[in-house]
Amino acid sequence: MSLSQDVKAIKKRILGIEPPEHFGNKDIVRSFFGAFLFGLTFVFKGLIFKVSEKLTEYHLMLIIITTITILTAEIYFIGYSRVENKRARKFGQFWIKRIVTFYVIAAITTLLLVNIYGLNAGLTDFEELQLIIAISLPCAVGAGLADLLKQY
Repeated sequence: MSLSQDVKAIKKRILGIEPPEHFGNKDIVRSFFGAFLFGLTFVFKGLIFKVSEKLTEYHLMLIIITTITILTAEIYFIGYSRVENKRARKFGQFWIKRIVTFYVIAAITTLLLVNIYGLNAGLTDFEELQLIIAISLPCAVGAGLADLLKQY
């Protein structure tokens, strides 16, 4: 091996450039805090209530599809693009455990924030669902971006 190859190997080992095989507890906790911090910024905005009240089923589906699309882009560009052996680690396998984890964390975090601050008081079930889906988009983005922060 040449010196440059040794330096690359050491750099890869120290910095952990390639995402680990396992998506573990630290990743889940990091994602929860990312979702929580992003969600907090939207929970206290009065505009989110006015907007969420006017959301139709079409808008709710569009928010969910947009959330999944943004998360997929985050997962691909932040994580999967660093995988060296893409034949051995297929994107679908890499993607499914992260997308489900990030979206579930976003939904739980949003539900938690809405209930902690009593934002659901006086809302019907559908209005609460509208609010949760509206806030879950930034929470999901925060959960996915937490994966980026572990690189630095």
